[in-house]
Amino acid sequence: MQLSTSKAFRRKAALTVTAAMALVGFSATTASANWSSYISSWTDGDRSREWTDSGTYSQVQFRSCFAQYGTTKQVVVKMWKIDTWTPNDDLGNKTFTNCFNGSSSWSNGQWTNVPTGEHTLQFEADKVAQGGSCCLLNVAEVYVDTSQAD
Repeated sequence: MQLSTSKAFRRKAALTVTAAMALVGFSATTASANWSSYISSWTDGDRSREWTDSGTYSQVQFRSCFAQYGTTKQVVVKMWKIDTWTPNDDLGNKTFTNCFNGSSSWSNGQWTNVPTGEHTLQFEADKVAQGGSCCLLNVAEVYVDTSQAD
């Protein structure tokens, strides 16, 4: 009987550790403050990773944009305040066009209506080129800045 109790204990402990690791892994998807990345083959509705912020400002910049199959050179970027218990808050859209003008061209969107307090943000490619999920957005460099000071 001692052997099966020990085996059951080890199984329960392993399950507890696995669950704790999964919870930590899930929490690690949220990054904080400034970060950079790129976009490959996004279409309408695709979203960035989430990040935490405690300010009232957030900025998204794209460099060197290309919309495969697009007939218009633009992407509408929407900012979201993520809320666990209620619907997410739409903080508005910015239309990026300049980043389509070459490999060193940047588009810049600034959101100054971010609510006060610590919260989670995320941006979305709301409409790529002419929209309708026609096109695949590629961006060589994405930069997110949460400090208005610079």
